[in-house]
Amino acid sequence: MKINETLKVITGNGSNGTHLKAKELLIKNALFIRDKGCLTKVAYPEIVYLKGDGNYTTLVTTKKTYSLRNILKEFEEILPEELFIRIHKSFIVNLELISTISPKELCVGGEKVPVGRTYYQTLINGIQKLGSGE
Repeated sequence: MKINETLKVITGNGSNGTHLKAKELLIKNALFIRDKGCLTKVAYPEIVYLKGDGNYTTLVTTKKTYSLRNILKEFEEILPEELFIRIHKSFIVNLELISTISPKELCVGGEKVPVGRTYYQTLINGIQKLGSGE
């Protein structure tokens, strides 16, 4: 899916006759999501994790939790990979908010989240890149 199409899906664009261009939705360090009929700006540092459940994704921030009608893969494609990493088939986390890591789970924003076996090494590599400033 192209970024323009993904942004249309995440914002609910097209369902109510309004049309926003992708460049109007792309701002530095933030994502716009549809919440109660409005576009709400969510800054990347506020995003703790995202949890996928079929066609829905729960986006947990430091302030609020949002339920969105989008698959997790759509968020994985647009979130910056230097800040967010998929750690399980159902979870993407903010690397900067991780406090503890074990091979089976991690703690992010005070909550325990499972780490998939196949994602553990990718997680460690992501932490190392974050630490080295790449």
